[in-house]
This record gives sequence, structure tokens and C-alpha cells, in this order.
Amino acid sequence: MKRSIIIMALLAIATPALACEYCLGTGGANEQTIRALVLSMAALLSAIGFVGVGVGMFFYKTHRRANALKSGETPVGVYSDSVNGSNESDVV
Repeated sequence: MKRSIIIMALLAIATPALACEYCLGTGGANEQTIRALVLSMAALLSAIGFVGVGVGMFFYKTHRRANALKSGETPVGVYSDSVNGSNESDVV
């Protein structure tokens, strides 16, 4: 009971967290500055997304190749050399 009273008192006197003047859209920030900040954040988030998709595709293709090798099939992207009789990776 005592702990809950202390927590409620702390919540009552706590001030809300506010955004900076650029994020809030007030102060010295004009519309062009805010737009530039939004576009730069979107560009950085999209770069992170592209890297994430690339890593995900690597693991997906690795999983598909491993399953194909387990079942005895020729994995997609690997061709058989009829002259030498060996399998080589398609690096195209």
C-alpha cells in the first residue's frame, strides 16, 4: 500500500516528455527544415530495411539450398558442368 502511494505521488508530479522544437514543429524550425528532417529519417530507415531484406534473403536462399542438397536435388543457381562432370556455383 505504501509503495503504491509513493508511485502515484511520483506520477502526479512528473512532467510529460516533450519533443524538441524541430520535431514538434515550433520554434525556429520552418517547414523546409522539418521536411528535410523527415526525409532524412525516412532515407535512413529505408537503408536499414534494404540491409535487413538482404540479410533475410541470404538466409532464405541458404536454407533452400541446404534442403535441396538434403533431398538430392540440384539447388537453384548451381549448374552441372557436362565437360568436367563437376558442380560449380553460379556467380552471375
